Formats: sequence, structure tokens, C-alpha cells
Amino acid sequence: SLQRACTLEAEFAFLLRISHKYGKSGAQVLFSMGALEHIASCKIANLQGSLRRVETKFRRDVAVDIDKHRMIISPMLRLVFSLTSLVDKTEFFEVKNKIVREVIDFVRGHQLLFDQILHVDIFKADELTLEQINLVVGILSKVWPYEESDEYGYVQGLFGMMGAFFLLDSETSIFSQSVRSVENQRKSELNSFRLCFSLSSYLYYLVTKKRLRLQVSDGRSDYNATAGLQQPTLTSLGSLLNFVTTSLERAAEEKSLLLNKIRDINELSRQEVDEIITMYVHQDNVSSSDDLQKRRYIAMVEMCRVAGNRDKLITLLLPLAEHVLNIILVHFQDSSIISDTTRTGRTITYGSKSDSGEDISLLCGKLIPSLERLEALSEDKVGHKLKVFRRLVASLKEMAIQKSAS
Repeated sequence: SLQRACTLEAEFAFLLRISHKYGKSGAQVLFSMGALEHIASCKIANLQGSLRRVETKFRRDVAVDIDKHRMIISPMLRLVFSLTSLVDKTEFFEVKNKIVREVIDFVRGHQLLFDQILHVDIFKADELTLEQINLVVGILSKVWPYEESDEYGYVQGLFGMMGAFFLLDSETSIFSQSVRSVENQRKSELNSFRLCFSLSSYLYYLVTKKRLRLQVSDGRSDYNATAGLQQPTLTSLGSLLNFVTTSLERAAEEKSLLLNKIRDINELSRQEVDEIITMYVHQDNVSSSDDLQKRRYIAMVEMCRVAGNRDKLITLLLPLAEHVLNIILVHFQDSSIISDTTRTGRTITYGSKSDSGEDISLLCGKLIPSLERLEALSEDKVGHKLKVFRRLVASLKEMAIQKSAS
């Protein structure tokens, strides 16, 4: 019923406020109180059917549209995702990890919902749907590496998303069909890289903890290709690294430029201020009658907001790049890199067949320019310490040069 839906919405809002305000300790309190069991007992699947009937009735009677996804599904997923902050990746094989077991049980109990969200066309997703995709992938990336079997098909669903995202380049407009303004474009960019980070996090733990070994490139004649199965490759990771590098450079440059303009805001002419306002400010927020001082203030506030957005993006891109670098480095350090699979019917390859020297050389040839650009990143522009990051880049670059020459 509508009353039940509103009650659930209020409950989730209250629990989310606790989690948001107190962070990991708040999540621990909620978990100890049985929040996950409470969510599972709400029978969301049954409620969805009720909401559809109520929605139809209200459309006919009073034209009220109940958005079940905004009221219930998204808050529920946000709450479950907040509880996954308790998952300790250092105890990967700890079978007694209660939070992992309960979240996995929750995922199994909501298989239909997770399947529906995983199979949405991400390039046509609106903001709400994209958030749900991010939450579902984030939940799965935290707990599904513990699951030994893939009878639910989630691994292939995640690999399918990797195939879509990891081959993007700087010329491709992410979610171009849903982006209508520069501000929305920034939000979409941030959300897309947040999704990439969750996917790379999942892949990173498969590689480092479960010894997953990827192919260098797609083997078109193997079983996976003919069966339509998808799996990430080192070549696709190289493409992702190039894309991330370009985005890092652009975000760092834009952030640095904005901070310089903010610092010199009182020295900017009216024409320069108007150019900033035209670029960053909604026209509703400024009037042609505003004096220069007010226009400078409006421009400064908007530039601070955009600079904060760019810094948030940089903070996301750096660990994403580290994941990709570490995944490739593990493969370079391992002699079991392979260019195709001899085990049919498997989405994860553990084969021992030696890799193709040509494939490795091509991969290294594409990696080295990206690695050199990452080495050249300025700490002043990025706004973060890069000593450890540069050490990782240098290690991978050295191995890439060696392998490309061999």
C-alpha cells in the first residue's frame, strides 16, 4: 500500500542518516541492530507489485505517480552499500565474516532486482538509474569475490560492463544521450568513473586474491568469443588507463586554472568575469544590472564549486589508475600471461599457455606513452602527493620497456 511505502521510505531515510553521520561506526551499529535482516524482511519484491497497482489506481483517480525506485529501491541499496564498508578485505578468505555472508544472502534474495539493474543500458540510463547501477556494482564488488560459484551470472554481468567501459576513449561522450548541460556532463563523468572504480576494484581483488589471469587480447577463435561470453583483457585495461590519464590531465589543468582565477578574482576585468559567468553560472542566478563586485562574487562561488568537483574527480581517478596499474603489473610479473584460453566454458582463465610476444609488444607500445604522461603529472596541479603513485608507474614502465624489447 501507499502507506507502507511511505513508512519504508521514512525508515530508510532515518537509517541512512545514522550511517551518513557516523560513518563506519554508524554502519556497525546498524548492522548490530539487525538492519540488514529488517530490510530483507520487508519483502520489497512483493511491495513492488503493490506499488504498481497503487500507481495505476492513483493515476486514474488523482493523477499521482508513485516512484517506487526513488522512494524505496534506491534508499534500500544505499543502506546495503553503506553496510559493505564493514567488509574487511584483509581477511578475504575468512568464512566467518558475518557481514559478507548476510549481504550475499541479501543479494541472492533480490536476484531479480540485481539482474534488472545490471542489464540496463548504461549509456541510456538517467541519473537515478545510474545511481542504482553504481550501488549494485559497488555492493557486488565488495562481497561477490567471496562467492565461489557464479550460478547467478553476476560475474558475467560485471565483465560485460567492463567491456563497455574499459574501451571508452577521450573522444567518446559518456552517457551522451542523457547529458543535457555542462553541469550534468560533470555529474555523469563523476558517476561513470565511480562505476569504473567499483568495477576495477572487483577485478583487482579477483586478480590479487583469487589469482585470476586475463588474456592479453580477445581470442576471436576461442570458445568465449563464439559463445558470446565477455571478459576483460589487458588491452582493454590499457585503453582504460589511457582514458583515465587523459581525464586526469584535463581535470588537473582545469582545477589549477580555476584556482588561479579565484586567487586573482579581484584583478579580473568585467569582460573576464562575464566570460566566467557565461561558462559556469546559470543565467537565472545573475542579472545584467549586477555591479562588478557582485558579479565577481558569483563567479568566484561557481568556480569554487567546479574546482571542488574537479578535485573530487581527481581523488577518484588516482586510485582507479592505481588499480589498473597494479593489475597489469601483476600480470607482467607473472609468467602465465596468455593470449587465448584452452579451457572452454570458463569466463575466468587460469591457463598456462605462453603468451604471444606480438600481443605483449603491442600492449607495451600502447602502455608506455600513457605511463610517461602519468609520470609527468604535476603535484601542484593535481593537489595530491604522488610519490608512491610515481613509483608504481615507474615500475610498470620499466617492465613494459623490457617486454617490448624482448
